[in-house]
Order: sequence, then C-alpha cells, then structure tokens
Amino acid sequence: MLVAVFCVLFLLLGIPIAMVVLLGATAGILIYSDTSIQIVIQHLFSGMNNYVLLAIPFFIMAGSLAAKGSTSKYLIQVMRIVFGRLPGGSMVGAVLACAFFAAISGSSIATIIAIGTIVIPAALEEGYPERLPVGVITSGGSLGILIPPSAPMIGLCVAMGVSVSSQFIAGIVPGLILAFAWCGYAMFASRNLPLRTYQDIKRQDIPRIFIKAIPALLFPLIVLGGIYSGIFTPTEAAAVSVAYVVLIELFVYRTTNLRTLFNTLYESLVTSATMTFIISCGAVLTWFVTTQQIPALLNNFITASISSQTSLLLILLALFFIVGCFMDLFAMIIILGPILLPTLLAFNINLIQFGIICIMATQIAFLTPPFGLNLFVSMRVSKQGLWETARATMPYTIILMIVTLVVTFIPQISLWLPGLMK
Repeated sequence: MLVAVFCVLFLLLGIPIAMVVLLGATAGILIYSDTSIQIVIQHLFSGMNNYVLLAIPFFIMAGSLAAKGSTSKYLIQVMRIVFGRLPGGSMVGAVLACAFFAAISGSSIATIIAIGTIVIPAALEEGYPERLPVGVITSGGSLGILIPPSAPMIGLCVAMGVSVSSQFIAGIVPGLILAFAWCGYAMFASRNLPLRTYQDIKRQDIPRIFIKAIPALLFPLIVLGGIYSGIFTPTEAAAVSVAYVVLIELFVYRTTNLRTLFNTLYESLVTSATMTFIISCGAVLTWFVTTQQIPALLNNFITASISSQTSLLLILLALFFIVGCFMDLFAMIIILGPILLPTLLAFNINLIQFGIICIMATQIAFLTPPFGLNLFVSMRVSKQGLWETARATMPYTIILMIVTLVVTFIPQISLWLPGLMK
C-alpha cells in the first residue's frame, strides 16, 4: 500500500511514468525487501537485454518515414479511386487507408497525422460536414495499435512471454471487422449528403497513380508476409521495413531528402528509447511484486470473489478502459500484465486473447475524453476543440465498444488465424 501511495504522489508531481515505476519499485525494495539495491541495476539491464525489443525502434522509424513521405499520399489516392463511387466513398477510403497505413506504421499517432492531413481538407471540399472526416480519422487512427505490426503489441509480448508473430496475426481479423463496421457507418451517415465530386484525380492519371502506389501497397505484404511465412523473425522484418521505406522514399518517390531522413530517425530513436526505458523499469517492478507474492495474493482474492470467466473479462475491460484513460498503453501493459498473469491462467484465459482485449479496451480510452490520446492528436490535425472532436468520434466509439465485446466473448475471432499457424 505504501508503494502505491508513493506512485500516486509521484504521478501528481508530474514525474514521467517510467520514473514513477522505477522509483515506486525501488522504494518497495528498500522498505520491504532485504535484497541489495544492486538488484535494481541488474533488472534494469535485463529488462532491456531482449532481442525482440529491437523491433520497436525499427517499426517506429518505418512508420514515421512513411508518414512524412509519399507512401500515405498514394495509399489515399488508390482508396479514393477504388471506393470513390460508393455513398460516402471518400470516408470509406479514409477508413481503409487508415487500416492499410496501420499495417505500415504500427502507431495511432502516425496514422492520424499521415492520413488526416490529406483526407480532412479534401473531404471538406467535397461538401462533407467536418464532423464526418474528423470522426473517421480520429477513430481510424486507433487501428494503428491493433492491426500488425504494432509497437505496443511487442511490449505486451515481452511482458507476458507470448509469441510476437502469434500476437500480430491475432489482431488482423478484429482489426478488419472493426474497419468494415466503421465503413458501414460512414456510408450510412453519408447517404443523404449533397456532396459534390471533388475531381482532384483525372481519369488519365489513374494508371500512373496505381503504378506509383505499387511500392506502398507491397510494404505490408513484404513485412507481414515475411513474418508469417517464416522468412523473417519479427525483429528482422522490422529492420527490413526500415530499409524498404528508405529505398522507396529516397529513390522511387524522391520526396524525402537526407536531412529529413536523419531528423525522422532521431525522433524515432527518442520515442523508442522512451518505450524501452519503460519496459526496463517495468522489469524492476515485476521482480518486486513477484517476490512479494502480490500476483498470488491478487489471484487468491479474485478467485474467491469471482466465480466465472465472464465476470472477470468484464472487470478486465473496465480496468483497461479506466487505466488507459490516464496511463500510456506501454506502461499499463508492463505494470498490470505480470500482476494479472496467474489470474488469467487460473481462469483459463488465452494470453493472446488477453492481449487483443487489452489493446481494444485501450483503443476505447484513446477515443474518450478528457484524456484520449487520439483526440488530442486529431485536434491538432483538424484544428477542432476537444469536445467537438469527441462528439464527432462518439458513433465510432460506440461501434468499437460493441466490436470489443463481441471479440472478447467470441475468442475464436482473434485466435482462429494464430491457430492455423501451428
């Protein structure tokens, strides 16, 4: 309890979450353990000394380069050509562009910025009310952490000790179901709008656009295909993704210069270093709570209080949603995952399924005020206020809640594809 008080106090003081975890764990070791304080240094190092973690900076670099280059532009143009004649075709194309770009970037923030900066102005010229493209982009960006490759999924796999490739492939079907559900709503919401055709793409340019888009369209096929065919490990695939996007942006699209390349790489390294340090600090906390038998105590309390798997799943959904409103997904996974592990095993909850539930519940938190991360990013892109952005996103959030419940209680949706890999 004293350690929890320390952590809350540190958070209120505005200390970064990684340091909160580290200081809380260190305080606990000093107060409750006879072990030498050197154990903190040992577990800080062991937490980072993991080959799988190398995939995080590579995927972040690849997504950032693709967002700042022409990859996103050609993806959006292809989607508009293919789906433009449908009711709300531009919004359908935007959702699917978000889904496709999520398979490149692995990041909600990168997806919103890359797709939103292009789609929102074009949709306004077509006559869409601003709430529609803002809602589509804000919600569609959350696909970046669900559709693989996903940087938070890698952290989750490290924390829970599960296969990265299995966790990746488990996100595909829920991600596609969610994307198509959002497309259906976008078509319904656009059915009676007096839209004018925005002819920014001439008929004679269509073949050229498709040809130029081939490298962008091949990006996720090469990376994910390499992982699931066994050609690459996830870490090797992440390195390949960086090399691939550098080549196409420098030599095919020629919209990225060396200065932009190095600036993007620097920003990506800073972001990934922050994530890695959270994992490292989490390793210290995991050691402390395990030696203090906190997971076992929590498991005994839950099993004595809850009799069914259904009740536990509903509690977990509520927990992830509430905590996700206040805490970074990476930190939440690193802190809660190892503590809940014995309980998950006791209730026979598949750890891959647990990962999908955790990520989808966090998606809801990303779209919910007052602390929704996607709302803040979308506000910057669309120049809208918080509550205007939240209202525009609300129908998509409700759909996400429904799909999350369906995926939670029908585990075959997310476990079917991983099962085929065995």
